[in-house]
Amino acid sequence: MLIREVGAVWQQARRRDRAACSLPWSKLLPLSTGAAAGWGVGLSRDQFGCSAWRDSPAADLAPSSRWGTAAPRSIACGSRWDDVDPKDWSRWLGWNHSIRARDLRLHLIYNPMPGQQDSAVGQVWQRSDEFGPRYDSAGELLASLYVPGSSALQFSFEGKRYSPSSSPLVFFDFRYEPAPRAIQPVDSGVGVSFSSARQLSKRLTLPWGWGRPTDPVPTGITYPDYTGPVYVIDTPAEPDILETYMIANLVTLVVLPDRTPIEAANIKLGLDIDAYSWSFSADIAGRTALNLVKPDGGGQKTLELTINGWTWNLLVERYSRKQNFPGERYSIQGATRSQLLAAPYAPLRSNLNAAPINARQAAENELLNTGFTLNWDSAALGPADWTIPAGAFSYQSQTAMQVIARIAEATGGVIRPARDSDALSVLPRYREASWNWGGALLDRIIPAAIMTELAGDWTPQPAWNTVYVSGTNQGVGVQVRRTGTAGDNPAPDVLDDLITDTAAARSRGISELSKGGNVSIETFYIPLFPPSDTGNPGLVEPAMLCEVREPEGGDIWRGLCLGTDISAEGVGAVRVKQTLRLERHY
Repeated sequence: MLIREVGAVWQQARRRDRAACSLPWSKLLPLSTGAAAGWGVGLSRDQFGCSAWRDSPAADLAPSSRWGTAAPRSIACGSRWDDVDPKDWSRWLGWNHSIRARDLRLHLIYNPMPGQQDSAVGQVWQRSDEFGPRYDSAGELLASLYVPGSSALQFSFEGKRYSPSSSPLVFFDFRYEPAPRAIQPVDSGVGVSFSSARQLSKRLTLPWGWGRPTDPVPTGITYPDYTGPVYVIDTPAEPDILETYMIANLVTLVVLPDRTPIEAANIKLGLDIDAYSWSFSADIAGRTALNLVKPDGGGQKTLELTINGWTWNLLVERYSRKQNFPGERYSIQGATRSQLLAAPYAPLRSNLNAAPINARQAAENELLNTGFTLNWDSAALGPADWTIPAGAFSYQSQTAMQVIARIAEATGGVIRPARDSDALSVLPRYREASWNWGGALLDRIIPAAIMTELAGDWTPQPAWNTVYVSGTNQGVGVQVRRTGTAGDNPAPDVLDDLITDTAAARSRGISELSKGGNVSIETFYIPLFPPSDTGNPGLVEPAMLCEVREPEGGDIWRGLCLGTDISAEGVGAVRVKQTLRLERHY
């Protein structure tokens, strides 16, 4: 049946004039029953025009309208809008909340408290007898069992033979139950020895006597457990660029130990990267000055030369005389005190190492009882230290300086003598490979503002990219190749008795390869600034890596200092000039 609220728009029609408007359907005629509409039999209309659409009669229940309330349907064919009836009990619907266990036998897996499976197995949490004698349960069981023989078993009680009756009052039980014992380890005879660890290779013993921070840049960290030397490379400061540089040159020359001053002129100093000591020459006036510097019973005289705050201790080795009337002038030559380790002052010695020794130790042994010390920073500056096996280090009739120079050269190093003390430093010729100078740590920065002259000589070499470095009687053979190259342009092979470790071979190979390529030797002159003037380069020594900033429009490049020459000309207001020779790679 229809919902009444839907027929709200079919309100009752107003009465019209019957004469004016005769409706043709004022009275409905009965229709044929066979052609009845699905809306039921229409009611009689109001004679005055009442609408027949107001109230809808009940329709036939057989053709029920789909808009009405759904009637209960057959259980066999239920409507999908009705409650879902349980289907076949053997096939449980996934939407039915009455889920049941399918197999009762599976209920055991949900038992939260499983029963004891084997009550004969005892607890295993017992104390074990680690140190008692080993208990053999099988042997003890066999020893306690009675093995009957062929004769009958007889018992004797109080000397009388016992014969069991057919209905005895006492029954004998011969079962054996061993007494419970503590659990023992399976193999208690194997013990763990806590002895000291054995040394696998004594040749690779670490020298714990030397140490230094891994970063050469100063960090301010102190090492309370180490009192040895720590070598630090200070980053050079940016130079002060001024329009005018005023330097009051101060040069003094005195005789030690009395510090007697000597008037000298035309003073010259020089050091080459392959030399063992600074060379010295000067002119002195008068025989009195010559007597002060001549050798006496105590040996050569030592002079102290100071130029703009930089000090050198020098030995006077020889002199020459030049006499012009009415005066005379003498010229003296000498070197720094490291010359005492070379000929003709140092004795000639021969040696053979009977035990393995480190290269640094071998060099230090040459300075025993000489008063000289050796500085070799093998971790930060280089060159690398390595082990020389027994019998590989031998020499005949050589001075201490020759032996130390040979050790340094084997790994691509050089010797830098101290200026004012009895000390030597072993340094790498190339602290960084020449193709890596762009990111290397600098020692000096030389601006164009302090250069007075600049010259260069083009000395190209083959662009080597590989070299074979090897020992001779002992040692290793290493093919050193520049990274990123094909290794198709080899340098001459290097053979040395002291190449007994790959670290030494690698350092030597880098040094040999760094010499190749397009090279020029640049020469220029700069003033010698005092040490207190930190804004300028000061003294530049061989084996230092320098950055040169040429005048405006020129290049900024880096080079290795190969030699330094210092001259102080004149008397009184002297003119001091420092000449540098740098190896530049293009």
